[in-house]
Amino acid sequence: MRQHESSSPSHRPHLGLAQRRRIAIMRRVARTLLIAIAVFSILQCVTATIATQPMLSTTGDITRGQRLTANDVTVITVPAHTSFANAPTEPKHIESRIALVDMPAGTLVLPSHIRGTPVAPEGTTVIETRLASKPEGVDAGDEIDLIIGQACASIMPDTSDASETPETPESSETPDGQHPQDTAPTTPSRQCTIATQATLIAFSQRADGTTADSASIAMRPEEALTIMSLPDSLPVIATRR
Repeated sequence: MRQHESSSPSHRPHLGLAQRRRIAIMRRVARTLLIAIAVFSILQCVTATIATQPMLSTTGDITRGQRLTANDVTVITVPAHTSFANAPTEPKHIESRIALVDMPAGTLVLPSHIRGTPVAPEGTTVIETRLASKPEGVDAGDEIDLIIGQACASIMPDTSDASETPETPESSETPDGQHPQDTAPTTPSRQCTIATQATLIAFSQRADGTTADSASIAMRPEEALTIMSLPDSLPVIATRR
């Protein structure tokens, strides 16, 4: 019996040094993977308990008074907070809105940062102006010029207005050798620009919700005084710059 036991081969395989090293490395790798999976699972459980919400973040620097477009922002996810409750969450929500503050790139857009009507530029005053016509597609925040169909000298006799530019003939003499003023009187300009680079703040609304024929416009104080001195019957035309 003892002779049989001593002569039978061992059932345990003999492992070389290289094989034992490979097994040890595989065990260490397996332990590392299991630890990583456990940590990832814990983090997922923690983040799942934190409520999040979408918000808009500026993609570039926004200056005060700038009109926003959907391309100026991107949607990101942030932890939910009561101060973000009324914040815009989609790019279409800020389309054509006006920035009330400077917003560097990466700024979260809050309701206090934007509004639907533009801000009057510094050094201007806002007055209600009756318009005889306005260009198609003009919106709040656009820069416009205000023109009347009357010579500047008739409403501002003591002021030389650079907006009036009478036509100058190419030659100082006519073919028969006479000066133009000797043959025909000069025709004065029939229009006058009374406000330039004015900012359209908002169109007035009637009681039924339709747009009235007047608008709130920001302009220089001297231009506002000129408009307020015009007779009501004199039409004022707005042109886009």
